[in-house]
Amino acid sequence: MVSYKSKRTTGREGPSDMGATAVLQIETEAEKDAQAIFENALRINKELKGKEDDKVYRGMNNYAQYFEKRDTAQGNASSGMVRKGPIRAPANLRTTVRWDYQPDICKDYKETGFCGFGDSCKFLHDRSDYKFGWQLEREMQEGTYGETDNDPHQYEVDSDSDDLPFKCFICRNTFKDPIVTKCQHYFCEKCALAHYKKSTRCYICNNQTHGVFNPAKNIISKMKGDGSTVTKLDIVDQMASSGGSESD
Repeated sequence: MVSYKSKRTTGREGPSDMGATAVLQIETEAEKDAQAIFENALRINKELKGKEDDKVYRGMNNYAQYFEKRDTAQGNASSGMVRKGPIRAPANLRTTVRWDYQPDICKDYKETGFCGFGDSCKFLHDRSDYKFGWQLEREMQEGTYGETDNDPHQYEVDSDSDDLPFKCFICRNTFKDPIVTKCQHYFCEKCALAHYKKSTRCYICNNQTHGVFNPAKNIISKMKGDGSTVTKLDIVDQMASSGGSESD
């Protein structure tokens, strides 16, 4: 058991204003920082202005300034924004700031619709996006801001296409002549052939492809449904011309 002896006073402990005027001084003392040195040099130069040199050394910061600078980076004004040295931090503010450069969104999934880590990825698999400020302003000027589209089903996602990427993992662009490897990874035909010249393994999982690149029929059918133009794949001829193996 702990007991304390009363001081028999009605006043509260701590500052009487409950710390409303408390200051935070964790850096150089205000009397010794760059602004104080700058102001002291101005004061000494003002006192010695027009007087004969008395041969007294007053420190390296207090040499006589015979040319008075104005409106420059080292101006003659002394203020909170000291022109020379570190700026004095405000002593009456206690702020905590965190710059969020970590959106924690999976970049691969957002850009391509595929992530090699799958469900074990620690970042958020989100492909949603927001309009820029200039886009909103343009809609306001055109009078279309807040208007709903005529087709209420255009944002619905088909469950069959949930696992299909919508962009090539190599070039990060929309698929052009999409192909699929034996390990079920999708690329553009041109990107897959270019990578095959460097390595015969899959760009994503590093498994051996054996030069087998089949047309990605599910993505092709989806692109046709969107009205995109899809050319017929000729993997065997492409692989033969690039010095690769025959494909199925």
